[in-house]
Amino acid sequence: MAGAATAAFAAVLAGLVEERRARRAVAADPEQGDLSAPSAGRPLGVVSGDGTVLHAEVHGPDTGPTLVLVHGWMCTSAVWCHQVRALAGCVRLVTYDQRGHGRSQPGAGGDYSADALAADLDAVLGQAVGLGEQVVVAGHSMGAMAVVAWAHAHGQRVGDRLAAVALVNVGVEDLIARSSIIPFPAVLAALRTTIGERVLAAPIPLPTRTNPVLTRLVKAVTLGPAASPAHVAFCTEMLLATPTDVRAAFGATLSTFDLAHGLAALTVPVVVLAGEHDRLTPPVHARAIVKVLPDATLVELPGVGHMVPIEAHTQVTAVIRRLVAAPGHERRPAEDRDGSGS
Repeated sequence: MAGAATAAFAAVLAGLVEERRARRAVAADPEQGDLSAPSAGRPLGVVSGDGTVLHAEVHGPDTGPTLVLVHGWMCTSAVWCHQVRALAGCVRLVTYDQRGHGRSQPGAGGDYSADALAADLDAVLGQAVGLGEQVVVAGHSMGAMAVVAWAHAHGQRVGDRLAAVALVNVGVEDLIARSSIIPFPAVLAALRTTIGERVLAAPIPLPTRTNPVLTRLVKAVTLGPAASPAHVAFCTEMLLATPTDVRAAFGATLSTFDLAHGLAALTVPVVVLAGEHDRLTPPVHARAIVKVLPDATLVELPGVGHMVPIEAHTQVTAVIRRLVAAPGHERRPAEDRDGSGS
């Protein structure tokens, strides 16, 4: 009995030492300053079609081209902090928290479907962007899926509303079958899918604060091998801030997400970015998407995982900057942004 108690005490002590070491590593990480620096914009409440109120922010000048940034599952608009900081001096940026994430309200009636994602983006385009203005939209992970869902639902308006699109770390079908988190033999593909669907949709409570085990898991699943301590801490904190029911409800949506047939609606220039070590949406997804899109460019980034806007922020910012600067991106004066619809 005494030996077991001693072993338990030693394990707790080792955990505390590791946690303290991790905090020091984050504090010493040069990336921590940028990730923790506030980048708050001008707040804007956007009301989606079902009454869900989304927290949006406008950054940068009121004139000039508009860029809309859409974040992914278990993230917030803060995932775009590097892009906001780099581009706000010359571009009008609109960011928003997905329903149930960050400072946005939970989905009305518990709706966390692909249709809800499309409706939320449509509301942002209608209420935060000028009537008739073309915008560049960049979506990460589930945010990129929201862009595809919107294009599928509003195909006749794609050319009028979108100047160009960046799809970052995205898949639009077979998300479980193509992930590399848990390798399964081909003969057990059906079992893998069943288990994956149940795990993604399970309302499993997470710890209330970070710990060494969770940190290692987050890095292994979402980030590349070279991710810095600040990157890992930043992503872990966003995950822990996502309400359990929201995580599970959107997880259920993603587990069966299939909108490959909606890609054809994206007739504008598209850049698809993939991380070499992305285990959630491996590059095979990006390669398949580019083959279908009529005007697409593939960018595969070495050494990084699923959180490309953070891990490879310089490259992502450069891609978005080129899309915004491309000819044909219409500029509208601020007074035309009257929220009268899209």
